[in-house]
Amino acid sequence: MFKYFCGFLISIFLYGCSGNFQEQRDKAAKLYGECDIPSENLKANKIKYKQCKAKERADGESLFNLEGDLNELIGRGEEKVYQYSVNPYLWSASLEVTSLYPIKIADNQGGFIETDWITKSDNNSQRCLIKIRVLSTELITTGVDTKFLCEYKDKDIWVTDNVEYLQEEKQITLKILEIAGKLANTSS
Repeated sequence: MFKYFCGFLISIFLYGCSGNFQEQRDKAAKLYGECDIPSENLKANKIKYKQCKAKERADGESLFNLEGDLNELIGRGEEKVYQYSVNPYLWSASLEVTSLYPIKIADNQGGFIETDWITKSDNNSQRCLIKIRVLSTELITTGVDTKFLCEYKDKDIWVTDNVEYLQEEKQITLKILEIAGKLANTSS
């Protein structure tokens, strides 16, 4: 009987310690990271440590908290209202004007478009790019800003030519405004 009683006490003691151990381990993992818990010394085995760090990097943090029913998050029967941070006609027109060129950046929320470097097949020593910023939520003539930048090659190094391309910038801006005006007229 004493044997059973001692066994029972030992099992309760071990069970109580195991829960405390897991809590302490979870706290250490949160503080140091899963791979760098001091008591586990995973760094001693370089291969396991590298694998653990790779897994830790791959897991990352979740960007969304999708607890609950996904249908509740998507369709609650409420009407959604989306507000543009830039004028949609100016934005669409800017995209249309730059559609012939490779686009490097197109940020519709910030209203910024930048083409990749544009070169002519007969002149590989000069390249240019176009930067467009849609500045307004309204369709106004000052609602778009255009920059035209060029570089030339000097001994295998690209150097800014420091030329102001005011006429080219003006032509691009006017074309954007023309297309935006047509888009606005056809949609009303």
